Amino acid sequence: MKKVLYAMLMSVLSGSAYSQSSVTLYGDIGGGVRWTNGAKGGSAIGFNNNIIAGNQFGFTGKEDLGNGLKAIFKLEGAFSSGTGAIKTSGTLFSQAAFVGLTGDFGRLTLGRQLNANEDFGILIDPAGGRGQSIAIEPGVVYSANYFTLDSRFNNTIKYLGQVGGFRFGASYSPGGVAGNTRAGTNFSGAAMYQWGPALGGVSYQKTYNAAATQWAQTFQTGGTLQIGPARLYLNYADLTVTGTTPGAPRRRDKIPGGGIVWVVTPSFQVTAAFTDDIASDLGNVQSASGHKITTYAIAEYFLSKQTELYAEVDRNGFSGAYRYDPANITALGLNPGGRGLTGVSAGLMTRF
Repeated sequence: MKKVLYAMLMSVLSGSAYSQSSVTLYGDIGGGVRWTNGAKGGSAIGFNNNIIAGNQFGFTGKEDLGNGLKAIFKLEGAFSSGTGAIKTSGTLFSQAAFVGLTGDFGRLTLGRQLNANEDFGILIDPAGGRGQSIAIEPGVVYSANYFTLDSRFNNTIKYLGQVGGFRFGASYSPGGVAGNTRAGTNFSGAAMYQWGPALGGVSYQKTYNAAATQWAQTFQTGGTLQIGPARLYLNYADLTVTGTTPGAPRRRDKIPGGGIVWVVTPSFQVTAAFTDDIASDLGNVQSASGHKITTYAIAEYFLSKQTELYAEVDRNGFSGAYRYDPANITALGLNPGGRGLTGVSAGLMTRF
């Protein structure tokens, strides 16, 4: 009898060991020097807080539940390598904090995360959503939460699925406001198809402000094409934002863009891209139109699989009402009425 009980116990323990969760620690850290010209006060030299990828650390984990089903989680925070401070005050895991299940049915995640629209936007972005400034990632204005400029959505329920080369996703972020099912909410959806070296798709999202008195919606479409060592990108976004009062003009942005990522050698890679934000009724003001043209180029030299040297140059040009846009004046330090801002960065980054 003792032998039978012992065998049963060893069997249970063996099964538990097989299904134990695995946890991985990872991160990126980098820094260097950045020079800018066109900001209020003139040119400046400052610390480059890894503008091409940001500094972050995180934990991912999974547990095999059997029959192809796995429990997963992700915790990810961002910080400044220049000061050691976390990126978002009071939020340790600003980049991700979610738990979920994945299996043959797809993937379901719950918590703070990117929404389905952003997932697609990253795939058609030459920088892969890595940039940590609107100097090279203007999409945070129209692809993320327009009202908070937060690139992640809190309290989000997201599903991702795939059938052959067809991928799709949907997400919903409830506001949790009693008596108002729209306040602070976001919902989004995306669909794309991978056919050999080509990928194309569409996505949509709609966000309500905290009082549900305004909404912002974004439609995106685009694709990529791999040709030898180069991947070509083409994208288009359309943003509409309602006014703060009934009957106020609606802001409208039409935003074409494109770029290339060229792996010149296994150790050297070049990325170049442009975005033209053609805006009308900026700030919901009638006839307040203008352009914001963003261009950048990044050169990366890999010393190893984990460590690289990089150099980056970017230019943001403004015309019309965009020269007085509060978001860019605040985020870029743009001189009000200025026609452009140029930045040059160089640094070292390592991953672990």
